[in-house]
Amino acid sequence: MKIAIIRQKFVLYGGAEQFADGFIHQLAESGHEVHIFSNSWTPSHHSKINHHFVGVLGLNAFFRTLSFSIRVSRKIREQHFDIIQSHEKTWGQDIYRAGDGCHIKWLHQRGKKISPIKKFFLFINPFHQLILMLEKNIFESGQCKKIIAISQMVKEDILENYKCPPEKISVVYNGVDLDRYHPGNKNIYRKSIRNQLGIPENSVLILFVGSGFERKGLEFLLKSTEYLAKENWRLLLMGKGNFEKFMRYAPANKRNRIITKEPDPKIEKFYAAADLFILPSIYEPFGNANLEALATGLPVITTKYCGAANIIDSKKNGLVVGDPYNPQEIAEKINYLFDLSTRESMGRKARELAEQFPLERNSREMVEIYKTMI
Repeated sequence: MKIAIIRQKFVLYGGAEQFADGFIHQLAESGHEVHIFSNSWTPSHHSKINHHFVGVLGLNAFFRTLSFSIRVSRKIREQHFDIIQSHEKTWGQDIYRAGDGCHIKWLHQRGKKISPIKKFFLFINPFHQLILMLEKNIFESGQCKKIIAISQMVKEDILENYKCPPEKISVVYNGVDLDRYHPGNKNIYRKSIRNQLGIPENSVLILFVGSGFERKGLEFLLKSTEYLAKENWRLLLMGKGNFEKFMRYAPANKRNRIITKEPDPKIEKFYAAADLFILPSIYEPFGNANLEALATGLPVITTKYCGAANIIDSKKNGLVVGDPYNPQEIAEKINYLFDLSTRESMGRKARELAEQFPLERNSREMVEIYKTMI
């Protein structure tokens, strides 16, 4: 098959981007011809993967999104493709992969803790209005033939907010590289990474991985450190964003236990150095970092507004926070995992859960959908 994949940025520092890269290489290895339409990308030297540059107006997010949507639609029409799959909200795709979830749901979540006037200006912001217009067109116009929800939560969000036929939406969970993210990495990398970061071996290392700190709930994670029951812990924050802006939410006497680090292409080494993983998102369609942590054998703490919560069995392989705005509830979940035997038991079950989501499963399910559409 000749497949077009639309993604505005294809840089590999995010979980979603790394997943997309793995998925595309799976398609290429299976013999499919893949064409990536993007504004920027990390180059691939695979003979079956082709890149097409799509220029944008870089004035602000509104103009970037609008210009990309218009220009990529024109470029796509220059060739014939068996399948046009977009990971962005654009016009003219056959399949829309709702990797960013349901934007209107995110706005409602974001608006819960701000004043009515700020909420009003949030919703009338031209960028958000554009995204909502594109979203409504994808879900309600009938032009898009198939919608891929990356979690059951995303499917429910779409059905709750738009008039979209349920049979048009398929839930296809992300996959994870089970060899790259493996419990065996702890024996290889744990000691060296902890030495590099200055973390004692007997300290419980809590790992947070993600960019877009507001949506990922970093403010409330930092506030939660005030309520941690033990003193012998470290919190490692890895992501792209303004750490300094958010660090003010941490109690002053706890900040020396918090380490910030830019994204690292060898992220698997840092999972291996950790004892537990947390992603207390306010809204998260799935959160591939959850799968990476599970695959490494780490118990995961996430929230009910994260799609990964659909697969978590509470107190078996992870924990689910009911209110992501509640620092005390977040701390309660972390405190539960300060017990070593609990972490070890849940870590084994975490790996078993991750093994249900290999990359091959995702690729197989997507190709089956492609075949039904051709």
